[in-house]
Amino acid sequence: MLSSLAAAMTVLATPVTAHEFLDYFAYGRTELSPAGYQMVRSVAPYSRTGHPKRILIAAHMDTAEAGEFSEELSRQRAQRVATELVMLGIDPALLEMQGRGASALARPTPPDTSEPLNRRVTVGIYF
Repeated sequence: MLSSLAAAMTVLATPVTAHEFLDYFAYGRTELSPAGYQMVRSVAPYSRTGHPKRILIAAHMDTAEAGEFSEELSRQRAQRVATELVMLGIDPALLEMQGRGASALARPTPPDTSEPLNRRVTVGIYF
């Protein structure tokens, strides 16, 4: 009984992602697509529900980009989304940006492979 209570308390103490938003980038680019702008416009009101503790913006590259560009490209993608969120009134203190490069592929590929599903940004809202 005690172990199940401890497990339940651990689950309650763990931050929960309320929702995750996603967009994709063109090869080597940091500009948001029309769907990306819609995604950001969806994040803004959702992030105002409740009291989020943080909003994590994680940007990724495919293995072809990783060979040609520095991981700075993924950081620039995260920054682009953060800038749009701040312009829509999100408190910048809530934002955490991570440029993950090609370290967490959505679709595993060999080196130097162009894969649109890996060129993405995710926005997670944690309450």
